[in-house]
Amino acid sequence: MKKFVTLLALSILFAACGGEGQTDLTPEVPAETPQELFFNNLLALCGEEFVGGSTYPEDDDHALVGTELRVHIETCTSDVINVNLFRDSDTWHATWILEKRENGLHLYHDHIGDKDYPEEEEPLTGYGGYADGRGSATRQYFPADDHTAEILPEASTNVWMMDMDLENGIFVYYLERHDEPRFRAEVTLLD
Repeated sequence: MKKFVTLLALSILFAACGGEGQTDLTPEVPAETPQELFFNNLLALCGEEFVGGSTYPEDDDHALVGTELRVHIETCTSDVINVNLFRDSDTWHATWILEKRENGLHLYHDHIGDKDYPEEEEPLTGYGGYADGRGSATRQYFPADDHTAEILPEASTNVWMMDMDLENGIFVYYLERHDEPRFRAEVTLLD
């Protein structure tokens, strides 16, 4: 019996290595995930600036509707990319932080607020979520995480989406809540 177990183990080892005569034991390198490909595509845009505006909603009372939006991709490392959003040149500022974490690609919103009105209440910041399995190399979805649900209960069903049309230089940021559109911005790469 012991001899049979030894032969079986050797057979499995040879099969795993490709059979007799093959000595290449190089481990197989896993393919990049869609989250890694997306991160790398965004990283390649580091230093670029985009300009455009919101395409949804059409509500004039919404702070980001009817204003010029600028997106600047900066502060890029192998693990973190900051995507800065400015409204009306530089009066209002937020940062979308994409970070590689142990649990996957994470989107974090850091709202700086309106520098022209420093007396206003501190803006809500720190919400976001991890990319789920629906994404691709140019599009990722980020459902709200538990921390978001805790600090902003009404946003517990939020799903943020970022989309890059690399061929046409278009970047889209989209938010839905309760499976309904809430906000969409489209910006185009400056020449």
